[in-house]
Amino acid sequence: MNTVEKAALLRNRDAIVQNVEFNYIKEKLVAYGVLSVQEVQDVDCEKTKSAKVRRLLDLLPEIGVKETFTTFVKILEEDYDWIAERLSECNNRDSPDAASHLNSDPFAAPDSLQHSLIQCGIPFPPPHLIPRHTKVSQIRECLKAMTQGQFVVIHGMAGAGKSVLAAESMRDTDLMVSTFGNNVYWLTVGQTGTDTLLTKMQALCERLDHTVLPPLSVDQATERLRRLMTDPSRKNSLIILDDVWRGEVVRAFDFGCRILMTTRDASVTDVVHGRVLLVKVQDGFTQEESMSYLANCFNISAQELPEQANDIYLESKGSPMVLSLLAPLLADRGEYQRIDAHRWDHYLGKLRDRRYTQLKRHGSYNYETINEAIAISFDHLDQETRRSLNDFVIFLDDVNIPAPVLQVLWNCSRYEMEERISLLVANSLVAQHFQEQSSNCVVLYGIHDLLLDYLKSHLTAEEQRDAHRKLIDSYFAECNHYFGALPDDNYILWFLGYHLYKAEYTELFPQIYLNLPFISAKLRATGPSDLLNDFRKYKDYISEASGRNSQRVEDYTHFIRTCGHIVVQCHHLDINQLALQQPKNSCVYNDALEMAKMSKDRFYLECRSVGSQTKESMDQVLRSTILNYGHVTAACFTQDGQRLLSAVDDGQIRMWDVDSGKELHRFVGHNGSIHQLSLSRDAKRFVSSSADGSVKVWDLSAVISKLDEIEHRPNKTPSPRMRQDSWHNMFDVGDRLVNDNSLKTYTGHTNEVLGARFSENGALVVSCGLDNTARIWLSTACMELGVLDHPEPVTTCCFSDCGFFVATGCTDSMIRLWNGNVSLYTCVAAFHTQNSSSRILFISFLSDTSILSVSDTEILRFDWTWSSDEEGESDSFGYVTNCLANANSNCCYNCATVTDDRQLLAVSTSKDNILLYNIDSTEQIFEYVGHTGTVNTLHFSPSTNSDEPPKWLLSGSADKTLKVWNVADVERVECSLSCTAFHAVCPPDQSSDFLIATVGSDNHIQVVSGSSCETLLTTNDVESSKDQVEMCVLSHRSSMMAWSTLSGLVKLMSLDKKEVKTLGHHSDARVTLLKFSPSDVLLLTVSSEGCIKIWKPRNETVTITGPPKGVVDCFFIESEEKTLMVCGADGSIRLWSIDTGLPISLILDNYGLNLTCVDRASNRQWLAQGTITEGVRIVHIPLDAEPCSSKPVKNSKGFRNPNRLGHQVVPVRVCRFANHVQLIAIGYDNGTIEIFDYLRNTLQATLEAHQSWVRDLQWCQNSPFFQLVSLGDRIAWWDLSSARFGTSTSNVLRNPTHFNGSNHLAGGMGFPLTPITPGSSFSSASSFSSSRFISTGTTQSSHLDGLVQTVEFQTRGRYASKLFVSCDGRALVTVSDSGILYILHQLSQHD
Repeated sequence: MNTVEKAALLRNRDAIVQNVEFNYIKEKLVAYGVLSVQEVQDVDCEKTKSAKVRRLLDLLPEIGVKETFTTFVKILEEDYDWIAERLSECNNRDSPDAASHLNSDPFAAPDSLQHSLIQCGIPFPPPHLIPRHTKVSQIRECLKAMTQGQFVVIHGMAGAGKSVLAAESMRDTDLMVSTFGNNVYWLTVGQTGTDTLLTKMQALCERLDHTVLPPLSVDQATERLRRLMTDPSRKNSLIILDDVWRGEVVRAFDFGCRILMTTRDASVTDVVHGRVLLVKVQDGFTQEESMSYLANCFNISAQELPEQANDIYLESKGSPMVLSLLAPLLADRGEYQRIDAHRWDHYLGKLRDRRYTQLKRHGSYNYETINEAIAISFDHLDQETRRSLNDFVIFLDDVNIPAPVLQVLWNCSRYEMEERISLLVANSLVAQHFQEQSSNCVVLYGIHDLLLDYLKSHLTAEEQRDAHRKLIDSYFAECNHYFGALPDDNYILWFLGYHLYKAEYTELFPQIYLNLPFISAKLRATGPSDLLNDFRKYKDYISEASGRNSQRVEDYTHFIRTCGHIVVQCHHLDINQLALQQPKNSCVYNDALEMAKMSKDRFYLECRSVGSQTKESMDQVLRSTILNYGHVTAACFTQDGQRLLSAVDDGQIRMWDVDSGKELHRFVGHNGSIHQLSLSRDAKRFVSSSADGSVKVWDLSAVISKLDEIEHRPNKTPSPRMRQDSWHNMFDVGDRLVNDNSLKTYTGHTNEVLGARFSENGALVVSCGLDNTARIWLSTACMELGVLDHPEPVTTCCFSDCGFFVATGCTDSMIRLWNGNVSLYTCVAAFHTQNSSSRILFISFLSDTSILSVSDTEILRFDWTWSSDEEGESDSFGYVTNCLANANSNCCYNCATVTDDRQLLAVSTSKDNILLYNIDSTEQIFEYVGHTGTVNTLHFSPSTNSDEPPKWLLSGSADKTLKVWNVADVERVECSLSCTAFHAVCPPDQSSDFLIATVGSDNHIQVVSGSSCETLLTTNDVESSKDQVEMCVLSHRSSMMAWSTLSGLVKLMSLDKKEVKTLGHHSDARVTLLKFSPSDVLLLTVSSEGCIKIWKPRNETVTITGPPKGVVDCFFIESEEKTLMVCGADGSIRLWSIDTGLPISLILDNYGLNLTCVDRASNRQWLAQGTITEGVRIVHIPLDAEPCSSKPVKNSKGFRNPNRLGHQVVPVRVCRFANHVQLIAIGYDNGTIEIFDYLRNTLQATLEAHQSWVRDLQWCQNSPFFQLVSLGDRIAWWDLSSARFGTSTSNVLRNPTHFNGSNHLAGGMGFPLTPITPGSSFSSASSFSSSRFISTGTTQSSHLDGLVQTVEFQTRGRYASKLFVSCDGRALVTVSDSGILYILHQLSQHD
């Protein structure tokens, strides 16, 4: 292959790597004789597609056959004709591309070009040149495009390779001859004074014309050169000025010639502003370039480099200066190509310890040491600029410095800061990056490690300490020492602990880190992981030397681990309210209580419903980490249980530290969502299955060993090394190459792979997927051993302990047993589940003759036996099925896992809870609640030995959280409650003491006191488990309780006598409405078929035939309870006689509507009907209802046409009239609430806090803090007093007001039952905030008078359906969908 052909391949290398698929062309390469079979196999050994193509392109130039290039182009013509065309064009020697790249390789340049380069003074290339094709091409394009008098400026920091790039750009025949006519002049300028500059200019003048005397001054030299360059033979000349430091040099050479210049200081070109083409050079090699450079130095391939090479790249950030100094030092003195690992470790240690002065020149580099090369950049700075640069000594490596941080540090305005920093940026001492965000552009600054360590080496310890104190004092002055008001500027909340430590302000650690407002601010800014790292790093200082804060540190750490993610998710949350849910003996609770007592303008809630079941369930959460990357699809512990692996829907696998929640490592290779992760028995490897159709085996032991080494490496400070959010890589190091770092990849499946497991000895892997197959693989090689065909998708699979059997679960509800001992995996048995429509979710061998299976609806155990006939020639198979548990009718199972000893089973359900079972006893031990999304994965921590049970259970959910639950100390707890089958009333003589009736999953009904939380009674009359109690209701005077079941059975109980009476069945249909009359004399039930029954004393029953589409609600009209108003789902309203069951009057006919809810005003004259598509209709109820005739009744006298309210286009879920004003609140399925004046038909306010359905609304007129309570994914209290809603029409607002949750919630739970998208954080002390911080994400507390803060009350679950609020607003009752009862009371200090 000739030089032009090689250049063509090099020019198009990126396009070929990105587009050509080696697997598509390898057969043709062999058939046409381009490659041998052995060479194709060598290429196939590469792990990734791009690596295979790169290997091919490396091989092609080495092949001695003359027609190799032509044949390769011919092969590409079929599928990649556009690439073939480009290659052919580049191969044409007459084309400009061929000419420009004919001599791109400096060592292959013809003698004529090399002679020209020498004549022009172009430096020779360094010994181990690394091509930087993209940057060289950019410089060449600028040179070709420049006009007379223009400057092309190559700008970068010291050691970036600017001079090499300038020289390489000139190694081009077309550029040298056609563009500049060989009239190129290279001058190395450096830090020259006037005399030296004159000498260099004199030398250039003499070179151009030696017949005249040299000029005597710089001005004369400039004029002489101007005349010389106007000569027609030199009109296309180029002068190259290398290493320019002063603007005086640029001014001296500004005589109309084209100039190529390299400099560290871009400001030197200010004198020719407007005539500059700037080429910014990155400060280091890429990883691939760095590896190539080191490999070239040792004359080996990049694959032969030791593992320390990558660490050297990361530590040096690919700096050409550092690498050029290191390469000779790394070489063995005796044999240059020999790799001495200990030598590499030695110099890697010096890099890590920043001992740059000991890295002295052993080669061709210009400076003796790194510090000597860097010092030159500082010598020419003025004192003010040096002081500004010295302030950067306080920052850590790889840290983004937002512009507001420098404003605080220098106590100046934004524009003054920009003036000071511009000089440092222009001199390449500080990097600048503009990061576009949704609403503005954020300016970030950074300083290279080399410069940073140079600063630290030239400042004393006292000077560095004072610099840190300067920053801390500036921030504390800005927030007036209220630590919760520190700005979320993406810096100070990340690195406050580091600066406190370096400033020797250790006495401030407990004041700051044991402060709830600060914890709230830091959690919202950095998340729990960074805060836990701070607690671990600075534990000795936070606890103080005496250890008197040890218990507080322990309590706060537990609080952050278990509740930190809630603060991140719920941006309206008041952390005091969350802390008040901690145990009363917790220091966190006591600190929150003290702060609550000091707050007189807001209210806080006390949860009195923490009974044994609720408390135990809450306390089992040991860790909870939110992953902003996406929904958790798979997770598992590592062998030691201190780390875990997780996968989200981005295809990457992450390793986390269990204690802190810190991300430790990423495994990259999959291109689709990962469905399962599974460890080998020795825990050295793990296998993953993905939606991309592949199964991968990964090396876990090597990663853990490296992490352990880093963990035990001595640190210079106890400071965390965390990256901020939205971190930008200033110096373009790391994360640039996304390589597949798996050990093995199996690609036999033709659809998504749902599961994969190792065999007991780790030699085999079994996988299954949507292609209706399970496949057996050799774990040490990419070899498929067998394919197990199924009629439908295979959802789960596993090996037996002996390794002879494989079990598979399928969507056809069958479990199949395959024997691989005798033949090639033959199906020897099949087990049928009891529910033929369920799919198998999980299977596990309990022994070699027993399998546990979990399907959608049931948990089964299969035990089997093998027996031979009398001759012993054939086996017969028999099995026994035992049912461990069945899912409830309203839920199903999602996923499952078992412990290593097969004693415990954990199963998640569609209610987002996790059930823990003892497999042998088949008893449910515990129920874990806390997730707010589908639980997709479960895994027990490995046992340290066979006799000890696991300690922890790991769960990952669609709510983006990983949770670690306690397993070792759980005890069996009571059942969960129904979120719909409960009721509460306040006795007439007590304004806030509720009596509560709840239905448990065991079908018992409990009556609980709201004040003492004691269970007053439990029904013994238990219904059948298949006839679940669906509704219960208490009478208004708390004397009776009624309930109905799934079959329509209705019962009544006297609470005083504790007697139960069966009233009867309701037409064998579900009861959808159950209520007592106001006098408690009558009981009303409505079935799903629209049948209404009124149960009277003395076993009397009146039946009313309601509308065919069903009944939404019924109301007793008068105090005598003789008339019933029936509101149909079709929009009709009728009056019926309770005595006779006959219709009295038709108020509103059927308009064909679909109603979702109704409500009746307290004055009994208005009715609201919520619809699916038409908002709310307000209907006036006439007071004079006419008797009914036998014919259909027309609308009653005095009827008005209904008014339509509502501006949303989504269904109305609830509507409520206010008792004290002529207002109605409407709640929609999109989470919006609208407040209307229903008499004037005007919108008064729009309230926004919920992220999903608004399920209930309650007005409260007697509370000083709020007037409205809303329920959905949270509970929100709304203070509408600022909107001046009065008791008379004149006080109602004329114009609608828009409220959002952060500013206008009156307090309350925000009750985040589902994750809330993080937004602007609420600052309870915004008055302390400087105006400088308003634009950084801090939301002002309010812009309307009378508004109170948001108090969010965290519960376990996604939502609640009903709430009951006491008349004075001081108590509230609800049950979350996770089955936990909450009785909330305002704290007593507000009495």
